[in-house]
Amino acid sequence: MKVNSLTSTASHLILNRPTIPVRGGEGREAPKTIGETPPILVDPSTLGNLAIAFGPTGLITRLKKRLNYLRRKKCRVVPAKGTTACVDDNDVVYLGVDFVANYLDEAETIAGVMAHEWGHACALKPRKDDLQKLSWDHIFALRRAHETLADEISGRLLCIMGYTPNGLIKFLTRGGKTHNLKYHNPEIRARVVQYGFECEKRKAALSRKLFDKSVYPNQYSSILLDIV
Repeated sequence: MKVNSLTSTASHLILNRPTIPVRGGEGREAPKTIGETPPILVDPSTLGNLAIAFGPTGLITRLKKRLNYLRRKKCRVVPAKGTTACVDDNDVVYLGVDFVANYLDEAETIAGVMAHEWGHACALKPRKDDLQKLSWDHIFALRRAHETLADEISGRLLCIMGYTPNGLIKFLTRGGKTHNLKYHNPEIRARVVQYGFECEKRKAALSRKLFDKSVYPNQYSSILLDIV
């Protein structure tokens, strides 16, 4: 599955909602962007017990390798404060240390959140100059489209990696029914994640049906999970 444009096959799950323009201080319009301000970096030497997770053989590094392999990316993961997770235009994924600490025993949830950021990294974004020509209504519609695409891709990647989408869905819906200009409500997001997962699951089943036997004998049938 190669994503090279801002599209999603789950568009039928989305509800159109009204938005309002946002202005900056002193009556000046705020700079238009579909991203966020990069969070505060954390010195790896201060991670304590989390250092293992971010280390060469830790959970975060293993997930990064899997996702980079599956999406043909070269994203880097750095520990950060003040965020759950986000990715910049240079494919640097900022992963919140507080989030990791709270979900260290739930690899499925961490995998889902990271897969969501890889979904963002795969989607093309308009140039900054082009964004300034759009209205804020269009800007926030574009941001929601990016989130929808990332949600769908995360469901697909979780299926390929051998996880279920349950951890990510539980995380997305933990705050109840909320909605803002950037995100669709959690119920819709959960449906999009599940949709992506089911699409990939059906594709895998069809592949097994069409290609029942390998050309070359191979006694192993396990799903590839780790790339070393």
